[in-house]
Amino acid sequence: MRRTAKRDSFERVRALLLAAIAASAACATPTALEPERDLGRERPTSGTAADSRAIDSRAAATPHRAPPPIGVVTDLDGIRVLRMAGTPREMGFQHGKALAAEIKEGFLEFVLGYRCHGIKARYAQIQKRLEHEIELPARFLEELDGMVEGMAASGVDLMLPLLKRPLERADLIALNTIDHWGLFGCSGFTAWGRATDDGGVLVARNFDFDVDQPAQAIARLNVVLCFEPDGTHSLASFAFPGLIGVTSGLSSRGVGAFLHVGNGAFGGGETGKTRPLLAIARELLEECEPAEVAPRARDLLRDARIRNSFLFRLTTPGLDAPPTTVFEIDPLAIVEQPLPTGDAPPLLHTTNHFLARDGAFAAIPDSKIRYCTLEECATAGLSQGDGRIDPSEAWAALGRVAQDRGIVTLHSLVWRPRTGELRLGVSEVVDGHASSATAGRCRSLWLDELLADAR
Repeated sequence: MRRTAKRDSFERVRALLLAAIAASAACATPTALEPERDLGRERPTSGTAADSRAIDSRAAATPHRAPPPIGVVTDLDGIRVLRMAGTPREMGFQHGKALAAEIKEGFLEFVLGYRCHGIKARYAQIQKRLEHEIELPARFLEELDGMVEGMAASGVDLMLPLLKRPLERADLIALNTIDHWGLFGCSGFTAWGRATDDGGVLVARNFDFDVDQPAQAIARLNVVLCFEPDGTHSLASFAFPGLIGVTSGLSSRGVGAFLHVGNGAFGGGETGKTRPLLAIARELLEECEPAEVAPRARDLLRDARIRNSFLFRLTTPGLDAPPTTVFEIDPLAIVEQPLPTGDAPPLLHTTNHFLARDGAFAAIPDSKIRYCTLEECATAGLSQGDGRIDPSEAWAALGRVAQDRGIVTLHSLVWRPRTGELRLGVSEVVDGHASSATAGRCRSLWLDELLADAR
């Protein structure tokens, strides 16, 4: 999408942005992408092994903490982290035992109380849909079985008063298929090459979600879930208790996966079962090296029968794979957004409306506003600053599109896939109000402080 504001409106926005930059070293966000062959056009070694070694040596100069112990909720600079390892059942057990009370609370408050309005019949309808429409990989079901066992072993009372029975695997499936029966927002971008301060890939992400009222459990229970499965790659998921699928995730191999709701067609009544996008994101992060992730995603998405509309953004370190691939998914088609060419800055924004099928569907107004805000930040930052985006500028840009009314930005992150440098914020409930993740503290972490095998 390109700017649609009138010129005078553009000048007012531009003036405000430039003032913000001068006051706080603020916005420099991306605007559109550039193909991988142009990675580092103005830096001869950028995107090469030599450049990667130089970046890695700078990262190694900063001391890194050891990852948290397995199966214990750990506070890392005010961010709660749970690290799990082993077979699917073992990881599920560790998850359930460590977070039993919070998994139950999240299910009661968000799924039953908020999304189902406390109506038993409404939840029964969702369960019927899931039974007939959803197909999860066997190892996901094993992990959920282990979670129920871990919750029981914790000693927490699993009785659900509304349903008049204990919590069971079917309830955890409902929690893990929110992309199938519920929707969310999100904003972000990927920048690389001559648009970033080190010539590498820079990833920025806001996860926007509706918050259950009045409990606001979905905001209070933010947690980083670190999965280290036997025989596959480990990953960090920025989530809430009980979620084994991925809405925002980073793998130890430098792959990122991010879901955004889209403005395409919404299905219903299609034949065949759907593999939820949350499950596909987890599979890609566990199974794929950077060069494999986009081809594997094409295979999984082709057969997934996804009934809703999403933008699905994948990112890599950019050395032997495209820095980003953005799929526009709905029941009618799966289309990939083109990377920028020519003199266009190597940037790609993603909010909630389709770009490759522009005009086929009415754009979501709020999505257009957030997209244009990010685009204007990038235009001002690249033209008025040093022409390169750094993590601080990316964080400031996320702050410009963060949300805290009804829909809340539950987590925000800025990540360098090549080095593992990570900036992270989560929503906090203060005086009864859930704030956006960018309104609080921005923590500086490294991915290998979360995952033992992060490279």
